Amino acid sequence: MEKKFKLGLDLHGVVDARPEFFKALAQMFIDNGHEVHLITGAVLKDELSKIKELGIPYTHFFSITDHHMSMGTNITWDEKGEPHLDTYLWDKTKAEYCKKHDIDLHIDDSDIYSYFFKTPYSRFFSKDSHRIKKTHI
Repeated sequence: MEKKFKLGLDLHGVVDARPEFFKALAQMFIDNGHEVHLITGAVLKDELSKIKELGIPYTHFFSITDHHMSMGTNITWDEKGEPHLDTYLWDKTKAEYCKKHDIDLHIDDSDIYSYFFKTPYSRFFSKDSHRIKKTHI
């Protein structure tokens, strides 16, 4: 059997920005024996209902927050329940996961993560993303 292709997808700003496209893409990969890794900052238990609602198939899930909680990293929580930890640690964690798990391509909507990647990294642009500067012509 040929090598499995391992696709990494960010959840917020990528999968949730174009769920029908990424649902079809992920299903195609899985149906052909490949892996789809949902890689996000959010806690898994908080995202399960959203993933189910979007109908996104995946073979693996990785959470920056869950990973750092398991390591005992200092995490603070804001009034919205959002996790915060050292920015440098946060920004490099996806890249480390992708390298460790031999991800062939990761798709994300944040430029900052790409600085840490050795894995091929694709920047996804969605006009609805809060990371896109809105301009009017």
